[in-house]
Amino acid sequence: MSEPTKRRRRPAVTGDCVYEARPVESPERLHGASPALTTGAAGQWKKHQSILPNHNLQTDTARSSLGSLHSSPKSTQSPPEAAYSHESEAKRLRLRIRELEDQLSRVSMESSGSSPLASVSSSIETTTSKLGGVFHVQCDTPIGNGGPVIARSMMHKTRMFGQSHWCVTGVLLIRDIFETIDDQLQERGAEAWAGIARCKVLARFIKGRRAPPWPPLRTSSLPERSLADALVKNYLENTELLYRVLHIPTFRARYDALWAPGTTPDPAFLVQVKLVLALGAVTYDEAFSLRTCAMQWAYEAQTWLAEPKFKARLDVQTVQTNILLLFAQERLGIVADAMWTEVGLLVRRAMYMGLHRDPARLPDRTVLTCEMHRRLWNTICELNLQSSLGSGGPVFLSMSDFDTQAPGNFDDEQLLEIDPVPRPQTECTQMTMALALRETFSQRLDVLRFLNDVSSGGSYEETLRLDAQLRASYKKLGRRLQSCRGQGAKPSLTSAELRILDIIMYRYLTALHVPYFVAAMQEAKYAYSRVVVVDCALKVWSSLAGSTSIDLSDGQSPFEAADDLRRQVTRGMSFFMIAAMHSALLIVMELRAQLKESDGLGPKLLRPDLLAVLGQSQQWALEVIKAGHTNIKGYLLLRIIAVHIDGMSRGLSQEGLVENLLMAATEVSETCGGLLTEMAEQLTGGDSSVIQAAAAPMPTPPETSGEWAFTGLDDLLASTETKAEGWPAGYGYSMDEFEWAMFDA
Repeated sequence: MSEPTKRRRRPAVTGDCVYEARPVESPERLHGASPALTTGAAGQWKKHQSILPNHNLQTDTARSSLGSLHSSPKSTQSPPEAAYSHESEAKRLRLRIRELEDQLSRVSMESSGSSPLASVSSSIETTTSKLGGVFHVQCDTPIGNGGPVIARSMMHKTRMFGQSHWCVTGVLLIRDIFETIDDQLQERGAEAWAGIARCKVLARFIKGRRAPPWPPLRTSSLPERSLADALVKNYLENTELLYRVLHIPTFRARYDALWAPGTTPDPAFLVQVKLVLALGAVTYDEAFSLRTCAMQWAYEAQTWLAEPKFKARLDVQTVQTNILLLFAQERLGIVADAMWTEVGLLVRRAMYMGLHRDPARLPDRTVLTCEMHRRLWNTICELNLQSSLGSGGPVFLSMSDFDTQAPGNFDDEQLLEIDPVPRPQTECTQMTMALALRETFSQRLDVLRFLNDVSSGGSYEETLRLDAQLRASYKKLGRRLQSCRGQGAKPSLTSAELRILDIIMYRYLTALHVPYFVAAMQEAKYAYSRVVVVDCALKVWSSLAGSTSIDLSDGQSPFEAADDLRRQVTRGMSFFMIAAMHSALLIVMELRAQLKESDGLGPKLLRPDLLAVLGQSQQWALEVIKAGHTNIKGYLLLRIIAVHIDGMSRGLSQEGLVENLLMAATEVSETCGGLLTEMAEQLTGGDSSVIQAAAAPMPTPPETSGEWAFTGLDDLLASTETKAEGWPAGYGYSMDEFEWAMFDA
């Protein structure tokens, strides 16, 4: 008989287990080194003990800690007492409380089965026309309180655009014009259709001749030194000081070495130089004569980045090249409509490299390396906002996703010193523009999350709160910049730089209020939004054109290239060109609304400043084509609206309005057809037979499909047809392939 198994006698445990919460340790305890960690391997822990406060984007806070961050040329650590000053800790806690409240709100909504969208009724408005195509606008109406119908998103083909994308509201603003002339264009507008079709084919031919083959079959050589120097100077003055990508002294030293006899250039650096040249070419001359070369350089860079060398390309130089390529693709119109998706890839690459963590949390490195780390992350964050604003896509970034501090207020030469000290806020440096944008980053991020996040309910009260928040931050920034003076590399901010800041901030205010622009025309409750939209549009336009009261009777262009900013607005497809087109369209829509609202039998009086923009915008759109852009739709749209406004002001009948619109369409097709023919002749050396074959008339007019990439009206007037019908053998383009973007190169 086996012995019984012995058991240890233990008292039974009953009831629930209770776990004691571990108290939060104070900063002093977190950063205090215990005696056991002061020698040997533990010394490494002590060396990296200081941790910067989380989630702080304020420039003044960054500056308060930068002085201690750079106490030695190879150390990025700051003393605990500096990093955890009372001001920094208070800001960190306020931000943390805000994030926790947001998380709690989301959890509460999920547990209760409700959401901000539960209080609204959603509907889809579908509009179809031969000229406008098919698009579906998702609109919300508050339940029970009789609120306005607000456009939230637009679906076209397989793509969805969020609320900050202008065409979401733009569809509702201009669709009646196309409904007015849709049938008439088919029945009586044969001449206009034929001219538009010829322009489309010429545009396709020109774009095909300009673009290099893919992948590029050769690697181009650099231009002569004098031309290359001018292009580098253009880039440094027009792009680099706003979006910091390069350390200028280091870049110049490597650039100068390229021209030394017998030098074998580093292929990666050569790609970077060519992108700098491509961006400088946009503002080199009035005719954008280097457009073809710039496209070749951009294509070469895209090929180089596409090589399957992922691990080998996880370095700062590749990130710099990636950013420069995004700028080049946008301004040359290569993949401008894909900017948002490309920036998303860049953000994840940067996070994979640790750029979203402040250098103080990483192994020791030099001051120069730390500052380039912070500058690149700062630029990537700005690109993320810019692409979200333009596309209407979610930002996919919050303040809790990174802790990288704002860059220091350094001139680039300072970073080569042994122990550099950042300049005070009142002094201008080569970082002043970038830091100015950084100061308003959190406010602009809030605006975009409010507009484009799916979970956002979008109340008007929140619109007004964000408006006040954004204005307050910009007002504070403006007071500081007005007194900002420098002593080193940058003596002061130029007029163009101040205009750039204005344009960027007013674009965010416009996006915030545009959803209520239509509602304000029916309900006085939203009149403030209408005033803001018109005011911001006028300010943006005047910042770009220089005035809203130019006399155009002598044929002078409103965008005469007196500085490089105005040249960018006309020559390259940039953020500023988009801003110009949006502003012009909003202003002319306000003119139409004023005509509809005017009472009485006497003459209809319109605001002179709005009328000035109506004339200026048409001349500008025509100048855009003369500068080398191939799509005529922007000019066509502005001319049609202008003629419609003129007919309304003169009290024309519906028949008279349609007749004038058809005449305007014919006039545009003839004018632009001549300009495009001249472009084609320059590319073929005057061989008219090639041009005639390319621009042969089509048996039937094609649909007006294609991209409106000129501003974010990307698919506003595009057909959902997938194949073109009636095209002869040999053309066989699908409607997706037949892109004739307004400002494509």
